[in-house]
Amino acid sequence: MATSSNNQFAQEQLAKDKLQMQKICEQQLAITLSNWESFTQHFSARELETQQHWIQAGDTCTELCFILEGLIRIYYIDQGGNEVNQHFYQANEVIAPVDALVSKEPCQYFVQALEPTRLMIANYNELSKAGEDNPELLRLEIKMLQTIFIKSARREAHLLLGNAEQRYRWFCKEYTELSERLPQYHIASFLGITPVSLSRLRKSIADR
Repeated sequence: MATSSNNQFAQEQLAKDKLQMQKICEQQLAITLSNWESFTQHFSARELETQQHWIQAGDTCTELCFILEGLIRIYYIDQGGNEVNQHFYQANEVIAPVDALVSKEPCQYFVQALEPTRLMIANYNELSKAGEDNPELLRLEIKMLQTIFIKSARREAHLLLGNAEQRYRWFCKEYTELSERLPQYHIASFLGITPVSLSRLRKSIADR
């Protein structure tokens, strides 16, 4: 009886998760499918604990995911052995190691949960193959990859063109919740400055 009840709960939760993914895709990507099941059937639920990795550097990557809840970071290990944050992803965002998926080469970075995180995961190759015979799915796939690319491009532009204060102000505007949700050392790493420099910068801005 308990097993049957657990299975029913799992199926109901999966249906809710698929509906959440559908609504966000419709709202944020402006995509409407005539048959959403043709898309959501490729996804399954996965949970990550705090500090658990979805992807390790060196992994062969085959998956794309939609974040239902939680917080994820992408980071590298530099030549000095330091962790360098590249991106943060929150609930209702799509994340995929696009470069590794396209090149089919091992991933060069780590993808880690910073909080308990729930994901909807699909095999990218299977999803892409389904899009070959379904123009709607193909458009949705392209839209999802575009959002990942644009997020990356915006971050690179701000880090390259802005000074430390400009980068910090952009971060606070772009990631309003995360400015209070993340430890300062994670934010400093993302901005390319030291935690001490970030503390001084925050104090300088607050004193004005």
